[in-house]
Amino acid sequence: MEAKHVITIDREFGSGGSDIGIKLAQHFGIPFYDKELTRLASEHGGLDEEFMTENEERAPIVSTTAFARKGLSVFYQPSLSDTIFLDQSKIIREMAAKGPCVIVGRAADYVLRDMGTVDVFISAGIEYKKARRRKRDAPNERDFNDEQLEKYIRDIDKQRQKYYEHYTGRRWGMIGNYHLCIWVDDIGSDGAVDVILKYIDY
Repeated sequence: MEAKHVITIDREFGSGGSDIGIKLAQHFGIPFYDKELTRLASEHGGLDEEFMTENEERAPIVSTTAFARKGLSVFYQPSLSDTIFLDQSKIIREMAAKGPCVIVGRAADYVLRDMGTVDVFISAGIEYKKARRRKRDAPNERDFNDEQLEKYIRDIDKQRQKYYEHYTGRRWGMIGNYHLCIWVDDIGSDGAVDVILKYIDY
């Protein structure tokens, strides 16, 4: 099967979206972009890569609509979140213009909405997510008990939701925004890859 599309994957934290994206890219032999987008956007925009990693996929604390309601829109300067979003969006469009690839997160489905992408949303139950994060053994999560880990996962999903909805005006994870929404609890990442491949080949 030959890759003919750019595939975007949005995902809940801990659901395995990046792993699914890697497997799809390996299957097709096409580029995979996730953290690499941060490096490229850092080089393009001149912001520190580590700083961008810590602050990407976050909505600004004060939105432009809040300024507009106060009649201060003429004084508005792009927030750091806005700058990161704009820099990453430019890189996303440049990478997509080169040909088929897999892009994870960063509202890529919206950024590339006019480019004929295949858009996928990956979700999972909290126990599945916690189990995957435990296997990851991320240094900042090692000392979390179950309650703390669950809160951490839910907080990151809230950040992703706010980010997506702020920059797109769409509801995060709503089925109408994607070609496929996949619940991976029972099928795992390999099963999700199979579902996506069957859809693409349909």
